[in-house]
Amino acid sequence: MQKEPMIGPSGYLSIIHMMRSGFSDIQWTVKELVAEGDLIAAHFVMKGTQDGEFLGFPPTSKKIEVKAMNFYRISNGQIIEEYGQPDMLGLLQQIGAIPKA
Repeated sequence: MQKEPMIGPSGYLSIIHMMRSGFSDIQWTVKELVAEGDLIAAHFVMKGTQDGEFLGFPPTSKKIEVKAMNFYRISNGQIIEEYGQPDMLGLLQQIGAIPKA
């Protein structure tokens, strides 16, 4: 796993590449957006099929559906900060990488 935060457009693209490498059909669907001042909160769902290696785990052809929550700070019409929290435990359980409780 990544130890340091990814920064800037290249960091964002690295995350997208990592997800698309493991789940070539991945889709993100926004469920809710809340904005206040320069902050935006987004609740979304990721869906896809693990058809590639993901975080060192080989392809399983298993489908995932994972909820996530991201917070964005906007300045001059651009995202200047993002903090996200996908349900990685749920994702890893769905692909069989770790046992379900």
